[in-house]
Formats: sequence, structure tokens, C-alpha cells
Amino acid sequence: MSHLSRHSIFFVFIVMYTFLAVQSAYAAEEIEFKVIGLFKNAAMIEYKGKQKMLRSGQVYKKVIKLVSADSHAANFLVDGKPITLGLHESKLGNIFSTDEPAAKKSIRIPRDNTGMYRTAGTINGVPVYFLVDTGASQVAMNEATARKVGLQYKLYGQKVGVSTAAGRSHAWAVKLKSVSVGGMEIKQVDGMVVKGVGPNEVLLGMSFLRQLKLQDDGQLLKLTKKY
Repeated sequence: MSHLSRHSIFFVFIVMYTFLAVQSAYAAEEIEFKVIGLFKNAAMIEYKGKQKMLRSGQVYKKVIKLVSADSHAANFLVDGKPITLGLHESKLGNIFSTDEPAAKKSIRIPRDNTGMYRTAGTINGVPVYFLVDTGASQVAMNEATARKVGLQYKLYGQKVGVSTAAGRSHAWAVKLKSVSVGGMEIKQVDGMVVKGVGPNEVLLGMSFLRQLKLQDDGQLLKLTKKY
């Protein structure tokens, strides 16, 4: 083999190696994003501190395609691979992660088209959907949700009277082992199970919220752990 041929092959090898390395670095960088808002057929993602609203079928940075979305989760194709993310979940390589240390963790909840703040979370490890309500003294739910969560509220709860939008009603004061929103978990949270079908949504009240710092800019509600 001539010196020229060997040189040419070496040059091609270097070019291909450089190209693959650049492409690999680009892909690894581009797939790091967080879901910060969920809507019907749309999702808001955060990438490098910038927010981007994607509608079903749209592609961002050539590798992130939103396939479908609702108020609970979004389905993406990331570099051709399917992935489902809930609110405030991140995609980093092949693992879920958060972008802040646990001691300083914060989440952002976008205001929805009804003017309210809603977000996914868990009660005692069971997925629920919350309506943020600073006017509610406790985390409140109806009996159907309490049964879904596995609360034995009639056996261990304290029966009390409460005022609701429909008037006076009976309820049970309970202690929730844990309440979690966006990965921020608080244990031993005071809760309330209201007799009947109301409230229609689980109210994320002050028994949880008072343990966080709240910042509301009118469009995004930021929740940050105080300690």
C-alpha cells in the first residue's frame, strides 16, 4: 500500500471518528429536558433553562417529538425511542433525574386554561391529581379518592363537621403518611376525607403547602422546600 493510500485512509478514519463523536455529544446534550406543563395535545418542556411549548406532532431540536399529551402525562419520541413523562419528570440519558439537590428542590406548576394550578402527585404512594388550593386548610379529598389511596378513614379518622361549597357536611380528619408533588415528599400530613362525592378534585391545601415557599408570578407557581 502506498504512503498516499495509507494517509488517505487515516484521514478518512479521523474525519469519521470526529463526526461520530460530535454527533454523540450533540444527541446526549439534546435529550436533556424536563416536562413543566401538561395540557390536552400539548406539553411545555424546559431545556437549558428555556421553556418551549410543543403540540402533538411537533419536533424540537431534531430529536424530541411530542406524540401525544393530556393532563397526566406526555408521550415523546426521543431520538426515535418512545418515552412517557409525567409532570416535573426529566429525561437524562436513560434515567430519570432532577436538576437540583434534594435540600433545594423546587418545582414549577404552570397556570392552566381555567386559571388554576393543577399538578400530578401521590398520596401514600398512590398517584392522584391535585388542585392547588391555598384556601383549604388541609389536603382534602372525597370518599372515592380516599378508598383509592387505601385510607381506613372511618375506622381511624376523627369525624368532624366541615363547610363546603354545597353547605355543611361531615368529614373525617386523617393523617396521611406521605404527600408528594414533583418528587418533593412531606410525611405525616394532615388530611380530610369529605363525605360524599365532593370535592371533585383532591385539594392540595395548607397542611402541605405551608411547609414550602410559594412564589406566584401569575403564570407559574414555584414551590420550594424550606428545609
